[in-house]
Amino acid sequence: MSLERIKFVQSKFGSLFQKSDLTIFLNPDAPSYCLSFAFERLVAYQTFYPVVDQLETAGIKCVQNIPEQKFDLAIVTIPKSKKLARHFIYLATKAVPKGLIVIDGDKTSGVESVIRDLKKKVKIDTVVSKAHGKTAWFKTPTNLDEYKDIPSRIGGGFETQAGVFSSDEIDPASKLLGDIISSGLSGTGADLGGGWGYLTARALETKDIRELHFIEADLRALTLAKSNVNDERVKFCWGNALQWEAPKPLDFIIMNPPFHYMGRALPRLGADFIKVASRNLKKSGSLLMVANRHLPYEDIIKGHFRSFSELSGSKKFKVICAENPIKL
Repeated sequence: MSLERIKFVQSKFGSLFQKSDLTIFLNPDAPSYCLSFAFERLVAYQTFYPVVDQLETAGIKCVQNIPEQKFDLAIVTIPKSKKLARHFIYLATKAVPKGLIVIDGDKTSGVESVIRDLKKKVKIDTVVSKAHGKTAWFKTPTNLDEYKDIPSRIGGGFETQAGVFSSDEIDPASKLLGDIISSGLSGTGADLGGGWGYLTARALETKDIRELHFIEADLRALTLAKSNVNDERVKFCWGNALQWEAPKPLDFIIMNPPFHYMGRALPRLGADFIKVASRNLKKSGSLLMVANRHLPYEDIIKGHFRSFSELSGSKKFKVICAENPIKL
């Protein structure tokens, strides 16, 4: 919930938020979103590790499951995934069985569509438009069980869920890389930003891999990966891939690096993943990655690996193998 909209709502509807309210904030993007609330009466529900780290550093208690404790007020920041937005609203009604639910989001996140749909289910008290977004609220008790999202299965029998990357089908770029890594890898490696586990599942088709570290920032995706990859060779890690350090230098790293952060384009993120791979590989190690063809990763690869080549590709994607990292 943007600070500007929070301040506006508080100035116009001062009685809406009470300092004594026990508040749960679902999906806050940053500590600044929480500054209008008393931290000792606030719990944040967040599953994305980098944001959890920021919130906890600021002194805000974070949870990844809705606690049994009941709250007076829930704030929900709407994500771009409409199904996930509905699920967050459902969770809010469980956390606040009798109280107030406040829905907030930028117009680019689809908040208007979410509010329109919600009006068909509950009585919306007020809708406020401000700062390129909207805020609405309604009272509980109310039944929104139909908003609950549960995992579903896609091609290949993989389990996915709303809001995770490539939730409706196997990502075509990942499939290109998956077809290559299903043989030929050996030793100890890592999957950086592994999502719900497709690349790791394909890599483990070969028995020559002794151990594979799986690093993922979204706990929801990591939980799905544990279901999709039932293999004792995998070491799962919920964390920030950019900060991850391998226990010892690795033989290989696989990845389909992100170039978005919290719904916003951030092309340099992929470059940072390449740097992390270089840092964690043996001098004889290899990076196998896939990326959108238009992203200019070759320049950063040249500065961190002694050699690289394109193994496969299409008009949209390229599979790159970079070898022999340069230890800076």
